[in-house]
Formats: sequence, structure tokens, C-alpha cells
Amino acid sequence: MIKMKIEFFFKLFNNIKSEHESKHLAFLELKALFGEVNPISNVLDILRKKSFDNFTDEENRIQDSLMQELPYGDLHGYYGTKDELIDITSLVKRLAYTKEIYIVLPSEENSLTILTKVYPNGIEGKNVQICKNDKQVLFRIITHQYYLEKSQYISKLSRNEEEINKNIDTLLKHLFVNQYRIPASSTMAVGKRLIDYFAIREEPSLYLNHYMHPYKGKFHPKMVRALINYVYPNQTGLILDNFCGSGTTLVEAGYMNIDSVGVEINPLSALMCNVKTNSVKIEPSKLKEEIEKLLEELKIQFENFNFAKKGQSKLIGYISTNGQDELKPILLNKIALEAKEKSKLLRRPLKEDISKVEEIIIARDIINDSEDELIKEFLRLSLSGTISDINRRTRKSFLEAFEVRLKDLYHRLYLFNKLNETLDFGIPESATFISDTREMTEIKEETIDAIINSPPYSTALDYIRNDEPQLILLNLVKSFEELEKNMMGNPRVNFDRNEMNRMIQSDNNLVFSSSNEGKRFVKILMDNNREDAGLRAFKFFLDMHFSLKEMFRVQKPGTKCAIVIGNNHFKVNDHYLEIANDVVLEEIGISIGYKKDLVILREL
Repeated sequence: MIKMKIEFFFKLFNNIKSEHESKHLAFLELKALFGEVNPISNVLDILRKKSFDNFTDEENRIQDSLMQELPYGDLHGYYGTKDELIDITSLVKRLAYTKEIYIVLPSEENSLTILTKVYPNGIEGKNVQICKNDKQVLFRIITHQYYLEKSQYISKLSRNEEEINKNIDTLLKHLFVNQYRIPASSTMAVGKRLIDYFAIREEPSLYLNHYMHPYKGKFHPKMVRALINYVYPNQTGLILDNFCGSGTTLVEAGYMNIDSVGVEINPLSALMCNVKTNSVKIEPSKLKEEIEKLLEELKIQFENFNFAKKGQSKLIGYISTNGQDELKPILLNKIALEAKEKSKLLRRPLKEDISKVEEIIIARDIINDSEDELIKEFLRLSLSGTISDINRRTRKSFLEAFEVRLKDLYHRLYLFNKLNETLDFGIPESATFISDTREMTEIKEETIDAIINSPPYSTALDYIRNDEPQLILLNLVKSFEELEKNMMGNPRVNFDRNEMNRMIQSDNNLVFSSSNEGKRFVKILMDNNREDAGLRAFKFFLDMHFSLKEMFRVQKPGTKCAIVIGNNHFKVNDHYLEIANDVVLEEIGISIGYKKDLVILREL
């Protein structure tokens, strides 16, 4: 490569929520992907550097884009240099907290040619602005993260494919053509345009396939992306999230074109993860055709079912989802009996609406006949989301709610495909197993390049209760009670007190022998009439011991693990005791074999 001084300015987003993110996470990911950088308090400080100041003339006016959507706080970005051209593809594709990258190169005859070869998709695409003068050339490149986040507004405002196409073009042009526009007020209810939404200072987290199903206690996508960059800056590898929940880590790894694997004990969460990561492989036109066919079949089936309920028939039939004109009879009594039995296990309002339960069962059985596995899983997850909608969010009929959700999710996948045509996210491999993180038999020893997770720490959130209707109606579990019992960190789980106390008193107590802080916290609770809280804390630490041991087994030597966890608070006498879960897990991890610099345990 040609030796030259190349200067970089990484301008941060203006929607970063905390100084911790801009001063720590943004710095860590840049250091991992780029190298040494220095903080820039104000973008105007960049113009004091002669190389950037050379582009402030009337022809280029780089100051206009530097001042556009300024970050908040006393940190606007980071500055760094290289003495040779580097491949910036990963910076553009992967950075979480950097919105724009400014690169100044000497205008040697072939510098533009070199950069074009290094980053062909960007130069040929629509996320790059090029400025030139007699001495230098400057590239302003918008990172993928910007387009991912702003795509949420396209999903919100687009009603069909034509509007999505038009709005994508508006998004790709926005930062280059609307620098001087005054946006509408953020509180304005009527008359706002798409570009007015782009100016709102908020951080969308449900963009594209992150949205595909309701989930309580989601991971923060931007933070996850930064952590991936820090623990694994390499271009290819395998990322594990063994508490993958709704799949945020796996989805973000996918946007960065990195393979991933998930482990989840909750079958509905495993379904979420697999659909979110793999539905992007479905051809949109084929998915649209299957959705339209399914909705038409449901209308026919529901009509036939209602006729049968009125005594006009003992049997009902529907056109099978494999496209054949074959009628498959279903006994009316079979559906009615299952709906009645399932309703006994449900809570309000579904418990009291037997007709909706019957329709859900019919839809489930039709979907299960689908031959395309990816489409079938997409439809199953859409049905699950509809169950959640009619149980908590809408008074629409089941069919109306199902149609709304199907079309919304289809439009999101169509939007992803169109953005991918320009930005080239890539579509890597991902798989999530229904398994227990304390014994991950599906994953071989020393095959994982990095781990990022957020354990369901003790008594924090009741994850499983929100999924109860879907798990029951979709036959995802044989025993809801058994699943609930095996969930780590479940605040309502009952356990054998005598067995727990025996384990605490044992000479081979795995928690007390590996964590002084864990021992101290448990004893404080037990000695102050908070036995229940003490036993729950001990159970969580014990479960995490086995999980950390499994994580250590599957990771390649020398690779990193990032665990995001919060602390618990228990009232002891007249004050609250804060249990530092991060400290306890770090002690346990080190006792298992992790080095201190390979495990990140922070409360975020």
C-alpha cells in the first residue's frame, strides 16, 4: 500500500442516551476496530486541523455536515490517523455509536482508486459524499447504523411496497440534501413528513426484524453492537448468546454479517430468534403470496367452522396450504374440545373468549401444514404475536389483528431486502437451540469465538408469564409448570428449601467457595429473616456457576465474553441491600478459569 497520512473523524450520534455510552462503549468499539483515537469535544475543533479546514470553502462547505444533528454533551466524536489506507468496510458496516466517518487523504493520483477498491459498495452506493480540492480528497460516509435506526420510521409510515421504495430513497438522500431544512415540531400530530421524523432525537430499537414479536426486557441493540465490536472485531467467526431471549444479539450479529448461535430454554424465545435471523432469507414475493393464500384460507375455514357450530355440518374442510385442491376434514368436536381445555389454562381476556381460542387453533393447524420451513416458522411467530396483541393491545377480531401483523412483518422484511440491495449487510448463518444454558450439549468444545449475554438475574423480571398464552395455544411446551420451574432467575419459582439449605451448609458449596461476595450477600439475607431472598440469590449464583462453566467449555482459548447484568435490591431491616451481581459473577468466572480481562461484567 502507498504510505500516506490519512486522517479520520468519527462523529457520534445525537441520540446517545448517556455519557457512559459515548465515553466508554463508543471508545472501546473504535479502539477494537480502528485503533488509537482521541476524543473531540466539539466538531469545530476538527476544523482547526488544516486538512479539514481545506474543505470549508463555498464549494465543499464541510462545516455544514459537521454541524448537522450535533451530538449532546461534551463529546462530539473521536479523531485518529493512519499512515496507510485501511479497509474501512467493517467500520461502516459495524460501528454502533458513530453516525458519520470523515476521511481526508492526500490527493495522490490513485488515492481515490485505492479507496474505491477498498470500499466498493460504499463508493458505488448512496451513503458516501466526496469532496475534492487541489491538495486533498475527503470522504464523508454514513454508517449502516444510521440507516438501520431510521428505517423504523419507514416501517411506521409506509403502507405498501411502492411507499417503502420511495421512502428508502428519501432516507438515503436525507443527510446530503436536507442540511438546511427546519423540521416540524416533534409534538406535531398532523402533517409531519418522513424527514421530520428523521430529526427526532430518539433512539429507535425496534427497527426491521427486531420488532417481530413483543418481548419484555429486551437487550439494547446499539449497546449489543458495540459489545460485539469490542469482544470480537474480526470479520468472520461465531458469536454465542446463551441467554438469547428475543434474539437481539443474534440479529445485530446478522446485520454485521457474523454467524451466530443462540441457546434458550423457552421454546417461544427460540422461535423468535430463529425467525428474526432467518426470515430475511425468504424471497419477499413468495412470502407475500403465502400470506395472501393463508388469509384467504382462514376466511373460508372460519366461515365453514361457524356453519358447523350452528349444526349444519359435523365436518369442516379447508384448502390445504400446500396448494392442492384437497379438502381435509376436521371434526368440529375436536376443535371445540381443545379450545375448551386450553381456555381453562388461560387468563383473561382470552379465557373468556372461546371463539378467538377456536380461531387460533384453526390457524395454528393450517400453518403447521406449510411445507416451506422458513415460511412456516415466520407464520407461527406471527400467530404468536397476534395472540399477544389480542390478549393485551387490541380489540380487533382475531383475523383483523392477524392480517395487520402479517402485513406489517412482511413490509419489514421487504424493507430489509431493499436496504440490503444498497448497503450489503450480508445474510450470515444463525441457529438457536431449545436447551439449558447450564448444559449446552448442542455446542461442541472450543467452537465459539465470543459470547455476549444478559442473564435473567434473580427476581428481576417474570419473563415466562408473558408468554404463557402462546406457549399453551401453540403447543410449544408439554408442561408450562415444568418450563417455569427450570427458568433461571424466575421470581415465582418454588424450590425445595431443605435441599437448598443442605447445599448451603455443604463443605462443597460451589457458590461460597468461588465467591466471597456471593457468600457475604447470601449470609446477610439468611441471617436477617430474609431466608426466601437468600435462597433465591443462592440458587441464581449456583445456576450461573454451571452456566459460566459451560460458557468456558465452548469458547476458544483466549476469546472474550461480555455479560451485561444489573444488581438486585432487597430490604433488610430498615435499609436496602444491593447485591452486586456483576462482582459475584466475575469472582465465579475467574474461579472457573476466565481471566479478568476476558470477562466484562457491568451494570448498564
